[in-house]
Amino acid sequence: MAPFTLYTHAGPGPNPVKVAMALEHLGLDYDCVPLGFGKGKGTVKDPEYTSKVNPNGRVPALIDHEITTSPSLRYDPSGRLAGNTVEERATVNQWLAWQVSGLGPYQGQLVWFLIFHEGAHGEKPNSSVISRYQAEVERLRTVLERHLASAENGFVALGRLTIADFAIFPWLKGSVLAGSALKPFSEYPAIETYIKKLDALPEVQAAYKKAVPPMQ
Repeated sequence: MAPFTLYTHAGPGPNPVKVAMALEHLGLDYDCVPLGFGKGKGTVKDPEYTSKVNPNGRVPALIDHEITTSPSLRYDPSGRLAGNTVEERATVNQWLAWQVSGLGPYQGQLVWFLIFHEGAHGEKPNSSVISRYQAEVERLRTVLERHLASAENGFVALGRLTIADFAIFPWLKGSVLAGSALKPFSEYPAIETYIKKLDALPEVQAAYKKAVPPMQ
């Protein structure tokens, strides 16, 4: 058994691969356990999972079979990925918060209303709801575009690859699910360059191959 077990989606999803990319870059061995949406055995709501791993019924969840701690703290003591000073960690956390509080929720809701709402509720979503989430995602992309256009070495924080990139990149990559509801990345040249830069990293490719099932 690998020293880590990473619980992932049994389909495409932007959050588990964040952890997989960090594990790959730290050279840590891990197994993936894909869980389905909904309820029942083998899902994120499976009582076996919620009682023993994550009571919130969400992924990702990471088990360190030796000790429960953040891999970035235990296996990256130099702060290469998370920052090695108070100031560096604050900068990284600023962009982590931007993704967690902004890009993730708004893009996630946009995709929900575009793809899943009608099937779940038997009615088409209100167009004003779609417009609201579209506008906010584009605003957030504009913020990132301006930042990346002048960011050192083209990374989000500290002029080097950090866990902030691991948090943001999968949401940019996953925006393909929104289709034509969002502008093409050709209209955001700095973001487009950033995506290509991270996509080319072998550890990122390995993380996606292992932790993200291909879209059907």
